[in-house]
Amino acid sequence: MRISTSMLYQLSNTELTSMQGSILKLNQQVTQQQTVLLPSDDAVAAARALDLSQTQALNDQYKINRNNADSSLSQVNAALTNVTAMLTKIKSNITQAGNAAFSNSERANMATELKGNLKEMLGFANATDALGNYLFSGFKATTQPFDYDSMGNIVYNGDQGQQSLQVDSTRNMEISVSGQAVFQGAGQDTFKNMQDLITLLQVPVTEAANNADTQAANTFNYPVGSIPAQYPIQAYKTAQAALDAASPTDPNYSTLLTQAANAKLLSDKADAARTPIPGSQAALTRGLNKLGGAIDLQMNSVGAATASVGARQSEIDNLNATGDVLKEQYTQSVNDLLGRNPSDLAANISALSLQQTYLQAAQKSFVTTSSLTLLNYLK
Repeated sequence: MRISTSMLYQLSNTELTSMQGSILKLNQQVTQQQTVLLPSDDAVAAARALDLSQTQALNDQYKINRNNADSSLSQVNAALTNVTAMLTKIKSNITQAGNAAFSNSERANMATELKGNLKEMLGFANATDALGNYLFSGFKATTQPFDYDSMGNIVYNGDQGQQSLQVDSTRNMEISVSGQAVFQGAGQDTFKNMQDLITLLQVPVTEAANNADTQAANTFNYPVGSIPAQYPIQAYKTAQAALDAASPTDPNYSTLLTQAANAKLLSDKADAARTPIPGSQAALTRGLNKLGGAIDLQMNSVGAATASVGARQSEIDNLNATGDVLKEQYTQSVNDLLGRNPSDLAANISALSLQQTYLQAAQKSFVTTSSLTLLNYLK
């Protein structure tokens, strides 16, 4: 078969152009450190890599949401910590105020301090996040949750909702706490209890009130059924006096002990049913005990809310760990599909070097072949 000069040039040019195109493609692959540059390079791998990239983008967005959720929960937790510290202080004040040696002026000073504490507590309840949204107002994030009404009572203006964020494909997490559940939960109202405590401490204890209360207690007639004595509190005092006067070796001592014990139970029951005289130590003690129990219930509500927030933050940590593992898996899968691994780069560099060698050989061969003429044989 005869090959004309024009055909030789055409075939050689086509081959050299093809080799240069291959080198250009390999250069792009080495530069971008990726084998699949266009969907046409590997349609299946490109489509699968696109799906994984979209899934990875969702995973990254969930991580951003988790960071935002953790930030909000951290602020809620900080507010609850402040509330717990304040309730602990109030409980300590109640214990101190119950001491009979505490003077009226000391209790008045404590009441003054508690007025400032009440403002602090209101500030905790109306805490906001970095965006200015209220933490304890439910879905009404822009509405101040607690404020005074026309009667001077602190009322809740939020709702029972809890703001939430999608922190994983199957997890929608609450990032707030209902203010009413925290500050007015378990049938107790933190602000009313503090106001009642302030009012109670401002009432001075007087000797006249104590004497009047003692007389009222001794003559308090409580319907106790078959009790021989008409006044159970006075009956207990009489029974206890008889027991104190008896010797443990007295044959009737066990009987007197039983009678005093039974009388004490009935006396306590009667004392709990009566209303102490205002301004007496008994009235102060009764009021402080009631408020102390209320504060305990309130601390339980705050503790439950704090535990719930802590559990959610722990869950976020676990979801972050899982998300990081998934991110690594998605990244590795995409690298495998698109040829982004170090082994792929090494293979492309080797192929580029080999292709350049082929091109140089082909160019040299073409130069040698194209310079041949019949005159070379005639010399």
